[in-house]
Amino acid sequence: MRRAPLLRRALLATLLASMAALGGCASMLPKLTAPTLVITGVSIGGGNLQQQQIRLTFHATNPNDRAIPIRRIECNLELQGTPFAQGATDAPFILPPLGEIDFDLNVTANLNTVLGLLAGGFAHHMVDYRVYGQVHLQGGVLRTIPFDQKGRVRL
Repeated sequence: MRRAPLLRRALLATLLASMAALGGCASMLPKLTAPTLVITGVSIGGGNLQQQQIRLTFHATNPNDRAIPIRRIECNLELQGTPFAQGATDAPFILPPLGEIDFDLNVTANLNTVLGLLAGGFAHHMVDYRVYGQVHLQGGVLRTIPFDQKGRVRL
C-alpha cells in the first residue's frame, strides 16, 4: 500500500530533474540575430491577368559571428503600407560570419495591386516597404529565424 506514494514521489522527482535539465539545455541553444535585409533592386518578370512575377534583389548583412546556412527565405512584402507580394528564394546559400551577400528572391504580386501603385504615381519614385517572414536554416537545433524590416526602394 505504501508503494504508490513512493512511486508517485519518484516519478515527480524524475520529472522535476528532467525539466531542470531541459531548462539548462535551452540556455545552451545558439542565439542568432536575424540578418539585415535591404531591397536593392526590383525587376518585373512575366505575368498574366491576375498576377505579376517580380524579382527582388536583397543585400543581406550577417550580424552574427558565425555563418548562417540558409535553406530558404520566405517573405511578404508591403509597399506604402499595402500588402503587395509574397515569395521565396530559389536556392540555398550561406551567409558568411559578420559578412554580406546579395541574393535574389522571386515574389508574386496581385496585378491589381501593381496597377494601383503605378496609377498612384509611384513608378520611378522612392516608396516605403516592409519585408517580413522567416529565414529557414539548413540544419541544427534552431530551424527558423523570423525577421521584420522596413526601408525605402525606388520603383
